[in-house]
Amino acid sequence: MKVVYPKNIQKWMLAGMTFSIGPLNLSIVQLFVVGIGVAAAMAIFNTFSKSGGKAIGILFAIITLLIFVFIAFFKMSELSLIPFIAKIIRNNFLDSPRKFQVNYEKQDPLKIAIRRNKSTDKEQTVFKQKDKHFDKEIVNHMNTWWLL
Repeated sequence: MKVVYPKNIQKWMLAGMTFSIGPLNLSIVQLFVVGIGVAAAMAIFNTFSKSGGKAIGILFAIITLLIFVFIAFFKMSELSLIPFIAKIIRNNFLDSPRKFQVNYEKQDPLKIAIRRNKSTDKEQTVFKQKDKHFDKEIVNHMNTWWLL
């Protein structure tokens, strides 16, 4: 979905500024979020490296940096992460469901099934057993049909 801002409301001034770094166009907000992620990753690595667990520090630092990069570069239908989460919360939890047609009473399917069951007469199935009658001429004819 495209976000449209009314003419009298302007975007935040720094959100529109972008910088080209190689093939990437980064906004100020994206650079700020990635910078915070790098600082958090460095702090985590330094904390673990002082206690002697450099490998664990590197692992947690990379995971933290990847989370911040994901937050910085998240785009879903032209929305960044925070507006996208706010839209999902608004649509799924806060809005009441729309009713487009309320001018008729909804019939209960259970009551309809009970009425239908009472209205039909119950017919019992009758099994008829046929007599097993084998005529010797017919059996002989069946055995020798290929000779004809």
